[in-house]
Amino acid sequence: MNTNRNFRILIVDDEKKICHILKEILETEGYYAADVYNGADALKKIGGKPWDLVLLDVKLPDTDGIKLLGTIKTEYPQIAVVMISAFGTVARAVEALKNGADDFIEKPLEVNRVLKAIRNVQERIQLQKQSQALQWEMLKGFEIIGETAEIKRVVELIEKIAPTESAVMILGESGTGKELVARNIQMKSPRMGHPFVHVNCAALPGELIESELFGYEKGAFTGAYARKPGQIELAENGTLFLDEIGDMSLPAQAKVLRAIEDHEIMHLGGTRPIRVNARFITATNQNLEELIAAKKFREDLYHRINVIKITVPPLRNRKADIPVLAQKFLNEACLDNNRPFKKIGDDAQSVLQDHSWPGNVRELKYLMERLAILIDKTDVDESDIRSLIRVDQKFRNLGKMEIEKARDSFEKEYLVSVLDRTGWRMSEAADAMGIDRSTLFRKMRKLGIRKK
Repeated sequence: MNTNRNFRILIVDDEKKICHILKEILETEGYYAADVYNGADALKKIGGKPWDLVLLDVKLPDTDGIKLLGTIKTEYPQIAVVMISAFGTVARAVEALKNGADDFIEKPLEVNRVLKAIRNVQERIQLQKQSQALQWEMLKGFEIIGETAEIKRVVELIEKIAPTESAVMILGESGTGKELVARNIQMKSPRMGHPFVHVNCAALPGELIESELFGYEKGAFTGAYARKPGQIELAENGTLFLDEIGDMSLPAQAKVLRAIEDHEIMHLGGTRPIRVNARFITATNQNLEELIAAKKFREDLYHRINVIKITVPPLRNRKADIPVLAQKFLNEACLDNNRPFKKIGDDAQSVLQDHSWPGNVRELKYLMERLAILIDKTDVDESDIRSLIRVDQKFRNLGKMEIEKARDSFEKEYLVSVLDRTGWRMSEAADAMGIDRSTLFRKMRKLGIRKK
């Protein structure tokens, strides 16, 4: 099968003889080719059907080819353009390339040179399609779902800042999906395919965070039996996500500031700086300005990480998104737990939307897993939801300490359910929850969970 036939090429040149010769050559090579002789007809032709490539003469009877190039790239950015000219100069070629041309060929045209330029464009387009397909595959499971204005604003910011190298600070309550935002920035950036390293600053004791972030040399301290790279090194060419940075110790903050500004770190016990290349994304559910006033957070670090700010809204502020989120999480939970698929009825959806969701999206996701496992009916109604979350005024008015206790109880129940499902195999359970083994062990100690 000749795949060239699916590659559509439009020839735009006022010299009809050149057009006919090029068209014949391209058709012999298996391409679909058509020709026009001025800019106006070219735009009509381009607007009528999809094209992959335009071979565009610089000098046309009704317009300047460079100007037409700009119009094509503005209105049809997916179309590749190769400029051709009998008046080729270095300055003209540079101008064409600056305006988006994929190549510049001088007349008289050499067949091999033209075909090589076309093949180069084909290869580039194919690589772009493969890259887009890879990005789509990687984003599966990390989609940001919602149609409310608040979440659409988050998605718009991600699209805008992902291609840049700017530091990003993500704000939001616990459970709103700050890591999801960070992963989307990574996956839609030129650093896609490189490491995404997640460091939970709140889960690391102050005496360990520096060794974890910056690494250490053999003998740097008692127990340092071998050289160990830090998390910043492991994020080389990728993204370092510092979650809950408000909990980071002041000495570690000073070193992180240097790493961001100088692109260098020093191992504990080391004598030579190490060059690093990682994009820094930070997140917190705390008010860093209040921490600065209390001398618990460095103001210079705050300004360095606060180049771009994204605020993730709490679930209670995007209630219109709850039905689609709930059904998605329920479908996934049913699939993961080998349970029959269930449908959430309208009355049940209303109960979900009325809930205050102190644990935000994370709480909703855990609830849907419990629903998948504990409710046998395939049509979920209001009573099923109420039996699991007890949506009443008393629960909504819980004090902060009571909410924290409820959240701990909820998390403990979830951890135990995952551990039971995986036969208490710690590595498997940690993978299922998207955390590492050390974090799982810390949570178990905190919540008093012991192996049965």
